[in-house]
Amino acid sequence: MSKPLSIALVVLLLTTLGCGVHPIPIESGATFAMHQENRRFVVDKPITGSPDVVGPASLLRGPGGPAWALRRGDEILAAYWMVGDMGTIARRGERNGDPSIGEVHASWDENQIRLHVEPAGGPVFVSDVFARTDGGGGTASLSRAAQTVLDVRGRFRAALRDPAGKEVGWLGLRIGPYEAAPRIYEGSLPTGVDEQLGVAAALSLSNEIDWIEGHTVNVYQGDRGPLIQSVPMR
Repeated sequence: MSKPLSIALVVLLLTTLGCGVHPIPIESGATFAMHQENRRFVVDKPITGSPDVVGPASLLRGPGGPAWALRRGDEILAAYWMVGDMGTIARRGERNGDPSIGEVHASWDENQIRLHVEPAGGPVFVSDVFARTDGGGGTASLSRAAQTVLDVRGRFRAALRDPAGKEVGWLGLRIGPYEAAPRIYEGSLPTGVDEQLGVAAALSLSNEIDWIEGHTVNVYQGDRGPLIQSVPMR
């Protein structure tokens, strides 16, 4: 193993195996929460009670391999394949033949994303659009019609509905430089949707936010990338 590659591998391991994990306060009533820390994600309310980490599935991603993996220590709990901007496939391992956890697909209603959460062998839950709840500026919902990155800042929530249209849960977003983390994904997941599939929903939302921020005006001089760090107000 070459020295540059070994250094890169150490960086990947430190990033994905939970070094320096800092859980954050979450919304009352949430059964699932995940936030972004630089180039990784931390699951703040896993079933075990201790944070799990979502990071790159591997140092060198091969053809057809997953983009992300959910880890607890050195154990891979789930792996995730990103299907362009259309959604996320979740499996209980890094091979295409591993058991399916489920899929999350996206659709758009006048540029506003809805998520279709499909547990393996279970009913499909569909979200409303993500409406703004903070009363601040910007678009009334999370939308590809945003003009600047400021339109994406704020708090958003969408009901999750069962096939009969009954509200059975919700998904929420907190996005901004003064939150406890730059992107916080929360929700009350319905029966049949486990935390591994909750991670898939959060990854799909993260992908959507990346798309929106990449197609809007960045008003911050010299800032060429997405918001990945925050300075919480105290």
